[in-house]
Amino acid sequence: GVRLRDVRARYGPDGPWALDGIDLDLEPGRRVALVGPSGAGKSTVAAILLRFLDHQGGTVTLNDRDLTAYVPDDVRRVIGGCPQDPHIFDSTVKENLRLARPDASDAELRASADVARLLPWIESLPQGWDTPVGSHGVQMSGGERRRLALARAVLADPGLLILDEPTAHLDPPARAELTADLLRVTRGRTTLLITHDLAGLDAVDEIVVLDHGRIVQRGTHEVLVRQEGLYRRLWTVRQGAGTAGVPLR
Repeated sequence: GVRLRDVRARYGPDGPWALDGIDLDLEPGRRVALVGPSGAGKSTVAAILLRFLDHQGGTVTLNDRDLTAYVPDDVRRVIGGCPQDPHIFDSTVKENLRLARPDASDAELRASADVARLLPWIESLPQGWDTPVGSHGVQMSGGERRRLALARAVLADPGLLILDEPTAHLDPPARAELTADLLRVTRGRTTLLITHDLAGLDAVDEIVVLDHGRIVQRGTHEVLVRQEGLYRRLWTVRQGAGTAGVPLR
């Protein structure tokens, strides 16, 4: 269980507050979506949870113990996920996936790739798992890189899975397919989904709406679309843009 209470954070001693007094509960088995415009503070929450940034006010606890009392690498064994821009090494498909768990068996690699719907693509390659992907995954499409990152997250099996803008920079069909797979893969997993794209959020347990570092709304999709507020405005813009799931910037 992870709990944030009255958390404040900024990136410099004189900078503006990126987070200004937020409360958030990430309970075992629950999926929470964090939404809002660019600059709202969504990725700052992920940075704090992964110990890339320490908060300057309030408390963050992991299993009722202050998060900063843990060694950062130990935190990242429990809290992990799919970053906004996953790094792909100049190596093979297999070695890139095995980074998540160096001791994983071939069967476990296949299972995680299958869950992320990456296995058919791997098996279609002339060299299969031993195919070089090039520097930064240049031989892969954007969707394939995202699915590889998802397969890594599944293989690592963290206690809290953080998905930071997992469908960014994908075309609408790839975005819709990956969103559906993410919602399938995360069912029953403690998950924080950070996203501009509101597609599929009726499936999560809670939506938390951030604006200028503050929580301005929270609730389910069904509740929020009926309330006056930022979420309904974002939803209205998305509906006006069509059903392709155009991300909101």
